[in-house]
Amino acid sequence: MKSRSLTHRLIAGVLLAEFLCAALFSAVAITHEMHGRRRAFDVMLRGRADSLMGAVQDAEDPEDNVMVDPTELSLPSEDAYAVATPAGHVLGSSPKSSPELLAALESPHKEGYFNFAIGDKQYRAIRTPGMRVIDREEKTGALRIPVTVLYAAPTAHLWHEAVEAVSFYMATGALLLALTALALVWLLRRWLAPLHELAERASHVSVQAWEFVPPEAALHTRELEPMASSIQKLLAGLQQSFERQRQFTGDAAHELKTSIAVLKSSLQLLSLRQRTAEEYESGIEGVLVDTQRMEELTERMLALARLEEAPSKSQESVDLSSVVQAVAERLRPVAELRQVLLGTAVQDSSRVALSLDDAEILCSNLILNALQHSAGGSHVMASVENQTGIVALMVEDHGEGILAEALPHVFDRFYRADASRSRNSGGAGLGLAMCKAIAERCGGSIEIVSIPGTGTRVRVILPASTTNKDIFSDA
Repeated sequence: MKSRSLTHRLIAGVLLAEFLCAALFSAVAITHEMHGRRRAFDVMLRGRADSLMGAVQDAEDPEDNVMVDPTELSLPSEDAYAVATPAGHVLGSSPKSSPELLAALESPHKEGYFNFAIGDKQYRAIRTPGMRVIDREEKTGALRIPVTVLYAAPTAHLWHEAVEAVSFYMATGALLLALTALALVWLLRRWLAPLHELAERASHVSVQAWEFVPPEAALHTRELEPMASSIQKLLAGLQQSFERQRQFTGDAAHELKTSIAVLKSSLQLLSLRQRTAEEYESGIEGVLVDTQRMEELTERMLALARLEEAPSKSQESVDLSSVVQAVAERLRPVAELRQVLLGTAVQDSSRVALSLDDAEILCSNLILNALQHSAGGSHVMASVENQTGIVALMVEDHGEGILAEALPHVFDRFYRADASRSRNSGGAGLGLAMCKAIAERCGGSIEIVSIPGTGTRVRVILPASTTNKDIFSDA
C-alpha cells in the first residue's frame, strides 16, 4: 500500500476547509447583496408605479374619461407598464413593449409583487390599485376614478451587479487564501518537526541497535510526550529482556558445560584402567549423582523461563499459611540434620493469587536457603501475616548473613556469593531468581535485609486473593 504523508494530508485538509469557508462566505455575501438589491428594486418598482399613477390625466371629454399622458413619463425603454380600469379597460401601456410582454403583465395576478418570464428573460412586476382624483372647475367636487397600475422591469442586471459588488471581497479572499496556504505550509512543517524527528529516531532502532533517545522537542510536546516515553520504555524493556535472555543462555550453557565436563571426567577416569566391581559401582553412582544434578538444573531453568513470561492470568488461589506449614514439615528432617530449629507463625485464611506449584517453590526455596546458611543451634522462623489487601511472607534466619557488595546481586540468575559451597549444597544460583519471578508475576515484590554475622530476613509481599477457588490439599 502506498504510503501517505501526514503533513500533506493536514495541509490539504486545512486548505480545503479554508476554500469551503471562502466559498461559503462568497455565497452568503452574494445572497445578502442580492437580497438588498431586490429590496431596492422593489422600492424602485413602487416609485415608478407611483410616477405612472401621476401620469394619469383627465381626457377632458363629456364621459369623464382619463388617459395616460406619455409626456409626463421618463421610463427605461426595456420596462413595461399598463394602466387599466377595474372593468379591464386599458387606459395606456408602454408603446415599445411587445404584445407577449404586455399580455403576461396584464394577466390576472394578486396585488403586490410577482415574477414572470418571457422566453429566457426574467421580469419582476408590481400590481397596485390606486385612485386618481381629478378636479374640474365646472363641476362641484372632485372626480374620483379607480385605476390599476401594472409595472414590470427586467431583473437580469441584478445578479451581475451583485457579483460585481462582492467581487472585491472575493478577490481579497482568494488572495488571503493563497497567503494563508503558504503560511500554513511553513507553520505545519515547523509544528510537525518534532513528529518527523521522533519518527526518524525510531527508524534507526534495529535488532543490533536498541538505543532510543526521544528528541527533546517531542518530550516537550503534550501530544507526543506519552508516545515518545512509551516507545522509550518499551524498547528499554525489550532490550533488557533480550539481554536477560542472552545472559541466561550464556549462564545456562556455562553451567551445563561444567556439569558435562565433570561427568565426562568421571567417565574418563573409569576408562583409564581396569577397576574392581566396587570401584565401577562407586564411579557409576557418582555419574548418576552428576546426571541428577544436571536434570535438576535443567528443570529449574525451564521453571524460571516459565515464571519470567507474561504476568499470570490464572484465577487460582492458595492458602499461603497452609503451604508454609506443609513445606516446613517436609523440610524438618533437613533442619534436624543440620541441628537448626525450624518454626512457623501463620494466620488463618492467608489466600494469595498463586498456583500450588508456585507457592511451594517460593516457600521451599526461601526456607531451604535459610536452613543451608544457618549454623547448628540457630533458629529459622517462617511467618505469614495478613494485612489490608496483601499477605506478607517472611523467612528469617540467624546465620552467616550476606555481604553488602553481594546483596544487590542475590536475585541474579546463577549468582552465588560463595561459589565453593554450591556443589556441596546442590544449589545452582536460581532459587532466589525464581522467588523474585514468582512474586513479580502475580504483582508482588520481594526484598532482603541482611547483616553479615547476624542473619538474613527475606520479606515477600503478595496481593491477597479475592477468589474462593482453593487448590491446596494436604495430600
